[in-house]
Amino acid sequence: MKTFPTLVVAALLTGCVINGEKHIRPRDLDASTLVNRTRILGIRALPAEIRPGERAAFEALIGTAEGEAPELGSVWIACPEGDDFGCATDLGDLNLDNATPEDLAAIGFIGFEPGLPPAYAAPNDLLDDISAADRLEGRSVLVQLSLFPLELLEEGVEEIDFNAVEGAYKRLVVSEATTPNDNPGLSAFLVDRFAVVPGISAVHVEPKQSYDLGILLQDVSGREVYEFVNSSGELEERVEEPYASWYATSGEVLEPVTLWPFMESTWRAPAEAGTKGTWYVVIRDRRGGMSWWTQDFVVD
Repeated sequence: MKTFPTLVVAALLTGCVINGEKHIRPRDLDASTLVNRTRILGIRALPAEIRPGERAAFEALIGTAEGEAPELGSVWIACPEGDDFGCATDLGDLNLDNATPEDLAAIGFIGFEPGLPPAYAAPNDLLDDISAADRLEGRSVLVQLSLFPLELLEEGVEEIDFNAVEGAYKRLVVSEATTPNDNPGLSAFLVDRFAVVPGISAVHVEPKQSYDLGILLQDVSGREVYEFVNSSGELEERVEEPYASWYATSGEVLEPVTLWPFMESTWRAPAEAGTKGTWYVVIRDRRGGMSWWTQDFVVD
């Protein structure tokens, strides 16, 4: 049986894992927009940017194939920027079965789900070794999520199948910025430019038909105005130009990524009536902020 510390340390290795099929060909790959297995589609920090001494929580958007409801666990690691991102890399002396809180802190452990929601508290001295000007831009903290089936914790499971582990990364900015970042604000999901009624369980679509999917940003937080120090050391005022990544559990997404101000993508419905599924859209503001929207559909 896997012990909890063993899974924490194993999570550090998932970034090096490549799918076991070494000779897979590009034409055999599924479309990047297709969610036909469990996938990490996004990770966001709450808030999106913090100052030294402040705390950020994290959450992930997990896409799953229609009809699947796997029981999942997750391990979260956070390491400040540096030669080794501030985390211990020599794990040879760590006793996995008797790891202390100090041992786990040394490898950047910040959360385990279910049970311990992930959160990172930036040290008060995190920016002390950089100039006052550089503190306005700050320093990145690399946050790593490793997602795995909870069955790996069951009795009788002796080895970790890394092909069953999904990994993803997120950079959290810790700075003294005068205009710290917020996650983009979203106000509505659109189908053929009509806002989906809040609370509706599923949008009904016709087989093989194409639909324009879109998103509306909130007026204030959708596109933030922020201050930026350019290469000449001058302070500039800029406006965010977000972009959207589109996904679906079936059908065909024709524009995987759309750029501001064109926040729409065309989706072609599956041919089979009765198909149920989900659309996912992830909005990024290019400064580390992220938001998302999910909407179910059914083919009549």
